[in-house]
Amino acid sequence: MIRESALALLLLLPTSAMAADPALPATATPVAAALPATETVALPPMKFYSSVAADELLAALQAEPALAALDKELPGSPLALVVTHTLRPTAGGVATGFLSAVLSGSTLGLIPLVTNDRLVVRYEVMLNGKAVTSYSFERTATRAQNLWTAGADGYGGLGKAGMEWVKSTAAEVAAKLPRDPALGEVREEIDFYFPSVAKVDAAAKPARP
Repeated sequence: MIRESALALLLLLPTSAMAADPALPATATPVAAALPATETVALPPMKFYSSVAADELLAALQAEPALAALDKELPGSPLALVVTHTLRPTAGGVATGFLSAVLSGSTLGLIPLVTNDRLVVRYEVMLNGKAVTSYSFERTATRAQNLWTAGADGYGGLGKAGMEWVKSTAAEVAAKLPRDPALGEVREEIDFYFPSVAKVDAAAKPARP
């Protein structure tokens, strides 16, 4: 009888009381360690070509530490950074330019020649002639030029504002190239097959006890 009563009492107890696990000590939530600041990783040497403002663009790009090895004189380099530009009239600029040219010609240049052009600057990294990555920047602007001096402004036909804009794109692409995934893969592959002298020396030194 006592045995049956004890069994019945056990059946009436809440499950939590029957199988209560010992309390586990409280543990503090781990705090993620602060990530180290992103280090600047130098890109491999690249030969530099440009169809516009070559010296100014090269100087602006070399100001980025990761692009310090960029140079116009690197014969045999498999990597190259090629800068090209195109200047074409917009759809509306064709009609405007034609009418403006007629009016300017009929007044012997008293009325300025008005153009509306689309300027595109393209930066392309090439590896053995094949594209690795590219960045393009474009600008549309209207210009008023003298009929007799059009194209002879000393800025390659781009105008002062257009040339200044072209130069400003160098800072933008200089910030993008060191973080470009495709170019990063090329850098890692080059480092794997052709490690720098510093890395080779470090690997050759015996580990200290």
